[in-house]
Amino acid sequence: MSRSISTESAAAPRPAHRRWSDMLRKDALCMHYQPLLDLRAGRVTKVEALARLRGGDVLIAPGQFLPSLGSDDHLVLYMRGLAQVLTQRNAWRRVGIDVVVSVNLPPAALCDPRYFDATRTASIFGCEAGELMLEILESGALPQGVELDKQIAGYKTLGVDFAQDDLGTGHSSLSRLRELPFDCVKIDRSIADLHDHDAADVLPFIHHLTRLGQALGKAVVVEGVEDTALLDALRIFGVDLAQGYGIARPMPGEQLPDWIAQTHFEPQYAARASRCARLAHLMVWEERMLADAHLRTRSAAGQHGSQADIDTWLPDDAPSTQARDGLLDAARDSGVHSGAYRAARQRLIAAI
Repeated sequence: MSRSISTESAAAPRPAHRRWSDMLRKDALCMHYQPLLDLRAGRVTKVEALARLRGGDVLIAPGQFLPSLGSDDHLVLYMRGLAQVLTQRNAWRRVGIDVVVSVNLPPAALCDPRYFDATRTASIFGCEAGELMLEILESGALPQGVELDKQIAGYKTLGVDFAQDDLGTGHSSLSRLRELPFDCVKIDRSIADLHDHDAADVLPFIHHLTRLGQALGKAVVVEGVEDTALLDALRIFGVDLAQGYGIARPMPGEQLPDWIAQTHFEPQYAARASRCARLAHLMVWEERMLADAHLRTRSAAGQHGSQADIDTWLPDDAPSTQARDGLLDAARDSGVHSGAYRAARQRLIAAI
């Protein structure tokens, strides 16, 4: 229900803790919802619930109050938040909007039976299997000495799905991914940051984390999508869902129906679209080349086939064509692991 949860409440001034705790118990909790775009369907199929507190006309962000909350406060937040989310979901269904809702769960909750009991109340709201997802926040360490796979399996008997949040940061991401029965993984927003990093450096991480997650049978979400040009690359990589300010900011539940009615994200299949799309095409092409154990002895026909693949997305100009020829020559003569190929690859990236 937040983007981060800290249990270090002792570090916060006592008056601040009392203030937020009292507000939480006096109906100040106001859940907001951020849509997740299904990249194959081109429509919103999920929303993530995010906690806010309302004090008069002021909406208080979670970063202000969450660090001050104690363990009992977090339980109250979960119980009240879940009830509010499922009530809102039923209101959406009455106007024809049927989406999966996700709620954040602090890692420590997995060994606290009170959270399990609270989650069982989802059935009271008519929430069926697969309609509620719990996101285990990567920012907190998982409890020790607990058979977490069995704890998660217990929740799954309630029809609840699980997501690993913030993949790529924090505590033993890959170990969690391998060992625990998650249904979905969310690649952290820091991985998808195009403001401080070049797309040529960002996209390989997204590509390979997507392949890893899907190879393990998980749906993959990329968080922090602020530039819609990135959506082209995510579709090419086969990413399942995308989330971020470039799609929508968190909003009150009553605003979601109008937003959905007014917003359209039809899949784009333009082969020569954005730079992000061209880079993604290059990476997928290279993946196919790497899978060919006989690349160095490819026939002329095979070489022409590789050129045809590239030409579907490469800009039709002299520098790009020259860089393409250099890349294909280096792949044929020296192999894709050679220094000559890496240099040719950099020239092609510069051209596109």
